[in-house]
Amino acid sequence: LIEVTRTEPGTVLNDRAITNLPINGRRFHDFVTLAPTAVVEGRRGQISILGQRGINTSINVDGADYNEPFFGGIRGGERSNFAFTVPQEAIAEFQVVIAGYAAEFGRSTGGVVTAITKSGANDLHGAAFYYLRHKELGVKDARNFQSLENRHLYGGSLGGPIRRERMFFFGAAEQQVIRTPRQVFFQTLRTTARTAANAEGWDYFKSLEEPFTNTNDATAVTGRFDYQWSGGHRLFGRYNHSRNTAQ
Repeated sequence: LIEVTRTEPGTVLNDRAITNLPINGRRFHDFVTLAPTAVVEGRRGQISILGQRGINTSINVDGADYNEPFFGGIRGGERSNFAFTVPQEAIAEFQVVIAGYAAEFGRSTGGVVTAITKSGANDLHGAAFYYLRHKELGVKDARNFQSLENRHLYGGSLGGPIRRERMFFFGAAEQQVIRTPRQVFFQTLRTTARTAANAEGWDYFKSLEEPFTNTNDATAVTGRFDYQWSGGHRLFGRYNHSRNTAQ
């Protein structure tokens, strides 16, 4: 029996929405909250659908499993809430199915997010971008420190034909550089007076109250190769690499 129709409650976000709608970062799965019943968990920052825990949301990219086997949720685990693992520039569209999906998806009591990456075409096409959010654009907090970090986001994509009508290529790369000013504070020093008995220890911990910089750098690269036969069948291979370093 061939299934020719399927009824599923879901939301589709295309390339136009992904390109133009604002999000805080370059994580395509942040758009999932545009789907009904989808919210971000307050504790772990993962996507919760229909009231289920975020680890029960299944993520697929080009039909392949993209779930984090240890933490649950999207590959990269909880760390992917602060750094992308797939270049947003590489995502053509994705669908959020909140209920009624077929058993072929499985492994999920929540919703299913299926993303499709871009491929090359007969015409050469590409894009490049650079975003800057400077800390001076934010107000200072009660301790006279900046509330925003310096965030740099840049990258681009390129796709086109290797052989027209038959072979195509596509590649995308993105880089995130974040520098957040921080300050060490020991709350006990605010409520403990310095005395002759505790002077040595008090002075030592007071000397540790210094500013430092919190970093969060991420790199993601996606490459795709497509071959199309005359009968309409298509074969493709995709390579994805991501790296996140922070301190």
